[in-house]
Amino acid sequence: MIIRIIKNIFLVSFLIIGTLLAEDKILSLPKVTVEYVTNTVFQTGILDIRTRTFHAKNLKRIDAVVDNVPQSVVIDYEKQVATYIWPKTFSYITVKLNPKTQEKLKNISKIVSLEKIDSEFIHGFETDVFKIKIKLIDGTTEESTRWITKHGVTLREKGIIDGKEGKLQFLSEFSNVKVFKQDRKVFEVPENYKLAPMDQLDDINELLKLMVKRT
Repeated sequence: MIIRIIKNIFLVSFLIIGTLLAEDKILSLPKVTVEYVTNTVFQTGILDIRTRTFHAKNLKRIDAVVDNVPQSVVIDYEKQVATYIWPKTFSYITVKLNPKTQEKLKNISKIVSLEKIDSEFIHGFETDVFKIKIKLIDGTTEESTRWITKHGVTLREKGIIDGKEGKLQFLSEFSNVKVFKQDRKVFEVPENYKLAPMDQLDDINELLKLMVKRT
């Protein structure tokens, strides 16, 4: 059960960072060459996810509030682990990333068309504007416009996802972007945090309830 929950959170994390994991597969677009921190928003239908994201070489941290409980996920691509941290309860869990799942996610989409259509300044950054069409393995298509900085950061993406359940409009956007080298302590579990007793629990909600009672 824990592995399934972690996988679900991991998938949501990818949606927040880059819609439908497409960015890494677009070879002609600029690679991310800087470290940065930003506020993020992902909106589609009734879904509205707002986070604070920290990006460094081989490291990513996403701060969010889930069911009114603050939590962070730190992904270490070099060590191939993901750590979930709950500051309210001074607890954390760490799990290994599944190589098969990662490979599946990388191959989930295919770029159908890509065209640079404009250049524009947003949030104080010069961006190249691209029209992109992506097709997923299950037949779902995504058509969107992306605003990407010269150092590869996608500041905004908006478009339409057309799948089995119909069409959905979406918006993914960064704001308050600050480009600078990140302190590696941001990606570490703070001192005095305890390992959460995940082997005793059926799901993440029970874990949160138990840890809150202990405070």
